[in-house]
Amino acid sequence: MITATAVGAGMDEKNTVRAVAIDHKAVLRSPGRAHDGIADFLQWLDEHNISFVLLTTDSLDAEATLKAAGLPAPALHLCRDDIPGRPARGSGAWLLTVADRLKLRTNQIALVGTSEWDWRTGINAGVVHVHARWASHVRDNKGMLTLSADEPADAGELLEHFLLDEPRWAFSHDDTARSLKIRSLLPPNVRFPQAPGRTFELQDVFTRGRTITVGTQDARDILMLRLLSSAYLDGTLPHRSLFCVYPSSSPGQVSQQLAGFLTNAKVLVGSYYREDLLERVTRAPDTSLERVKRNRGQATTADISIAAQARTVRINPKYRGKIKGKTVVIFDDFTTEGTSIEWARTLLASAEVAQVIALTIGKYGSRHTSYQLRPGTAINPFTVNDVTVADFVNTTGTGGAGEGPTESLTTTMNHFVISAQVAEAMASDAALRRPIPAGSRWPMSSCLDMRQEHLAEILTDIQPVYPLAWRAEEFVPEGEDRVTALWWITLPGQAAEQWYDTDEAERLLATICKVAGVIWYPAGDRGEASPD
Repeated sequence: MITATAVGAGMDEKNTVRAVAIDHKAVLRSPGRAHDGIADFLQWLDEHNISFVLLTTDSLDAEATLKAAGLPAPALHLCRDDIPGRPARGSGAWLLTVADRLKLRTNQIALVGTSEWDWRTGINAGVVHVHARWASHVRDNKGMLTLSADEPADAGELLEHFLLDEPRWAFSHDDTARSLKIRSLLPPNVRFPQAPGRTFELQDVFTRGRTITVGTQDARDILMLRLLSSAYLDGTLPHRSLFCVYPSSSPGQVSQQLAGFLTNAKVLVGSYYREDLLERVTRAPDTSLERVKRNRGQATTADISIAAQARTVRINPKYRGKIKGKTVVIFDDFTTEGTSIEWARTLLASAEVAQVIALTIGKYGSRHTSYQLRPGTAINPFTVNDVTVADFVNTTGTGGAGEGPTESLTTTMNHFVISAQVAEAMASDAALRRPIPAGSRWPMSSCLDMRQEHLAEILTDIQPVYPLAWRAEEFVPEGEDRVTALWWITLPGQAAEQWYDTDEAERLLATICKVAGVIWYPAGDRGEASPD
């Protein structure tokens, strides 16, 4: 049975996830019993105006079934009978039906599943899939590679930091006439927080090959996932496309920072990674090193023109006849004026691919130079070509330029840094292991003293930087007549609030403020705020 609510007329214009389809086994542990944290997750979806779609194999009264478990009704419920042709799970038709019913594009949907068949459903529809590890553990015997979440709050974290922001690019360029799109995520000179008092730059990860840990996360993975998720929302990560990395300056090598991520991430929307699609046959000057030399004013005679690319890069001959009509997505770490991208486009266009999309982490400058072979000049895309710059007509222009998602990515990096620090501080916190203390409790109407007022102010002021939730209660311990306070705090990623006395709450907030770069000290022993 299909039950749906109306979707706003302008909803489909947003380039963000607008609906989350969830397999019923990720919602209900058993009849009438919801998984821990799922109620909070569904409430979070509602607060963010994201439609909750319930998927079941058999027909049932979804509203009554969820109500019995204390959960809200879905915006849409689909069972097998509702899908044209009644295909089993694994068919992309399930999510195409979701898109049709809610008047959305498939890249405005995310799927939370519990089985290999849910994973295949996402792949076959070109919809991003998140495996609900809280509901089941699937053995990876068949190469199931996917995003995953240990608990419902983790799925919310993934959505919030990667799928709910409108895509923003440092550089974007659409050349419809030549079937080319270019998207560059960030300007090259941005720095992001790595740890309290420490930052890193893009070149640390993608040029120098350093492993940068942000909290407990790999900076490369955060940046690459943001690049891919932005392209997914932007519509520049087509279903069933071929992924490849533009080859490094040495033969037989590609950027391991890019390749290592794409080997697993290729299934994000059901695409294929072909590491050897483009290959460097002979060594060429390292464009990143030459760029540094020129920026420093050092003399160099190295040829980094498109002709140098033509003499050294080709399409691997084993793909002859296999890529015609395909969409190829080329990944590179940085681009300046686009020489490598343009040579790749020239090769692939000669091999009759349908479309070329270039995605890069960084972009130097706002200019891009387009290269077109002069009339009468022909190349063989499956071998290197002895051409010169004079064999091309070039046009230099500018594309859409900006700061990209620098601000929101800084927030994301800070989130992971703070989360790791807070988790470490909380690991030995007795408050998480104690039962609620016995006594009388009631909502705090006003702070009892300056110390509590000082704490309440920072709990509110820190929220734009670190979105925790909190409330306070007045508390009289059993057998006593003194009135004190309990602070109930929910940190990002937590499914339930935890209680703290004033000392514990101050220690927790001091840790958060230190990591977030906020100047704050707990109040003094005499109830007076310590000076900033």
